[in-house]
Amino acid sequence: MWYYQRASEVVGPVTWDELLQKADQGELTPQTLIRQGTDGAWRAAAEVEGLWLSPTGSIEGLPEDEAQAQVATEAAAAQAAAVSTETAPRARSPLSLRPCSDCGTMVSQHATMCPNCGRSFHALSLSVPYRGEHPVPVWVFFTLLAVAFMLASPVAIHRGIARVAAESLKDDLAAHTIAVAVAVVYAVSMVCCAVLGGAVGAPRMAYYTGLLLGLFFGPLGVFAAFAIDKRPQCPNCCTRLGGLARECPACHAHLTWTMKVRWY
Repeated sequence: MWYYQRASEVVGPVTWDELLQKADQGELTPQTLIRQGTDGAWRAAAEVEGLWLSPTGSIEGLPEDEAQAQVATEAAAAQAAAVSTETAPRARSPLSLRPCSDCGTMVSQHATMCPNCGRSFHALSLSVPYRGEHPVPVWVFFTLLAVAFMLASPVAIHRGIARVAAESLKDDLAAHTIAVAVAVVYAVSMVCCAVLGGAVGAPRMAYYTGLLLGLFFGPLGVFAAFAIDKRPQCPNCCTRLGGLARECPACHAHLTWTMKVRWY
């Protein structure tokens, strides 16, 4: 397929026959920029083989019949090259392409508009409020609960282990040593699970949520943190954003974030 520029906009895709027809109608000039395929190089229409003929329709040094036959051969060769380019497009890294949010066509990361549906990628500028992971009352409640849990649970573990060990070993000193060791191991594992939960939730903007899950539920809470996703969505196309992005990677809307306190 072929594309050409008209009044600073890209028109296409068009077939080779349609391109010849537009040249005959005068819509294309020898200076019109034309490219073959979505990633071909722009060149002047006069440089496209088989598109422009001499004014008399003949080629210098050849009879008119032979000139017309050669022109037809060149046009057929150009059309065959276009078909071969369509069937075997040049390989391109998927990282340099992105889908259009309207029609799904893969276009360049730097394109300003979709060549298929004409959607502009820089038309919107939106102001979006960000209210954080949870309301303030929820933060206060779970912060107090976490502090109480960190202080009370090791003490409860120590007392329980000391009582059971004293009844089994009949030695208070040994029971106390075992209870202290178990309580220390429990406290360290609790802190480690909290840190791991926060690390798992951080990429999804759920750091404190993952931290609390790891603290309260241990390894099970760390795995549960994988299912928590607090990333904001683009208000235009509802795509999940990687943090407070200034531009949506899908629809390319410009985003301005305003921080607001969330009380409920």
